[in-house]
Formats: sequence, structure tokens, C-alpha cells
Amino acid sequence: MNILIVDDSDTRLAQLRKILTDIGQDVAGIAHNGAEAVERYGALRPDAVIMDLIMPRMNGLDALRAILRIDPGAIVVMASSMRSPESALECQRNGARFYLHKPFEPAVVRSVVEKLARELNGRAGSAARAGAQEKAPSD
Repeated sequence: MNILIVDDSDTRLAQLRKILTDIGQDVAGIAHNGAEAVERYGALRPDAVIMDLIMPRMNGLDALRAILRIDPGAIVVMASSMRSPESALECQRNGARFYLHKPFEPAVVRSVVEKLARELNGRAGSAARAGAQEKAPSD
């Protein structure tokens, strides 16, 4: 899976990149703020995005909304050191699939990535089935 990672902290970006590569995932790119995230998403079209909530220029929630306007099917995971259930709920209400707490725990990141991979595989299977039904001869 190709994943765009977004955080204004180089330390957190390095930590997340290491976790993702250690579990066999590809980092499609990085961004340091929400505005860069939206731009990079449009250019790279990654399979998923893991994005910090609190960033300069454009926060993660605004970037989430902008990415979903570009691609309503985008898979975005929000991350924050804020342990507020309200923040997590707000992100999910706006289309985030999951909410990760920082500092990142490798086992939790692995679990979320595995769920995202199953979702992507389910989409691919549904698209293949739909294509086969369209090509099936009619009686």
C-alpha cells in the first residue's frame, strides 16, 4: 500500500515512516502541513493518508475535508497527541477512517494499516465483480 504521511514534526514523520516501512508499506510521499497534504494527495493519489490534526497553514481537519472533495473515496487516518474523544469523533464525522494517538505505537499502526488494506482489497473485489457483471451476456 502507498501511504502519504503528513505531520509538521520531522521526528514524527521519521517515526511513522520507519514503522510503515518495517511492516512492508511504501511511503508515497510526505507533507509538513495541510496545504501540502492536499497538493500532494492530488499529485500522488496514494492508497491512504495518515495525517496530523494540528498543523500550520491548514489544519488536518480542513485538509481532510479538502482531500475528500478531491476524492470522496479517499482513505484518511487522522493522528494527534490530543487524547480527546471529541477530537476523534469530529474527525470521524468528517470522513476519517481511524484516529491514531501519538506517539505512534507500531502494533496499533500495523493493525490500522491491515484494516485499510482489507478495505482496499474489498473495493478492488467489488469493482472486479461489477465489471464482470457488466460484461456478462444477457439472456
